Amino acid sequence: MPNDSPPATESAFALRSALKQTQVQIAHDRLFERLGQKLFSHGWSQELMQWLLDEVCMQFGAPHGLISQQHAGALKILAQRGKTFPIGARVPMLGALAQWLKEPIHFEVHKQFVPSLWTLQTSTDPTALHCYHLPIACQQRAVGLLALITGNPLSAGNLQVLHSLCGLLGFALQGQAQANHVIDDSYLQKLTPREREVFALLPSGPSNAALAQKLGISPGTVKIHIERILSKLDLNDRTQAAVKAVEAGFKSDGL
Repeated sequence: MPNDSPPATESAFALRSALKQTQVQIAHDRLFERLGQKLFSHGWSQELMQWLLDEVCMQFGAPHGLISQQHAGALKILAQRGKTFPIGARVPMLGALAQWLKEPIHFEVHKQFVPSLWTLQTSTDPTALHCYHLPIACQQRAVGLLALITGNPLSAGNLQVLHSLCGLLGFALQGQAQANHVIDDSYLQKLTPREREVFALLPSGPSNAALAQKLGISPGTVKIHIERILSKLDLNDRTQAAVKAVEAGFKSDGL
């Protein structure tokens, strides 16, 4: 009776390969689990970005890597490892970088070596490097770039994992950027409730008479309120007050 079983060496190889794949999958799952827990408990932070990059570099065999965030026409490096620029450095978004981050963003892996991102020796043959540049995006809007130089080519499965990470990163970085734009309006506590009402209406550019009619008070009282607002907020005139009111989030209501 013929023996259809594979040779023992092939079976052992297949078993080791399957075990390795299982271990890789467990490591990836664990990465997402820990990232989610850290975001849930502590939110975005510089330390989190560096931790994530270190984990990614370790899992994907990348001696060099960076996470950057788009800001004012440049990529600001938030985390780095190996031969790239220090944290805080800004890389102008020119040439290939501008093309890769052109909106709407579609997930695509770019393998072209970009000298402006790395500090590798000029003698290094770029064609011998395994470069992976992945856009970080939120709702197809460019947020930043994850870049890795690995020791070996990455599989399609690995790239799908990185794609998912770039989505999470985009959401986290976008939320952080929006939080940074939250205006400190604690100075409004200096104003009385009536002064805040007057202050909130200033972006419309109304006269004292129009404000008085709107609020049901006299023009003279409006004048006093505005003088007190200027004094309390250390402003020179009502135009500055109107600008500050806009910065605080108040808008013209057509007065």
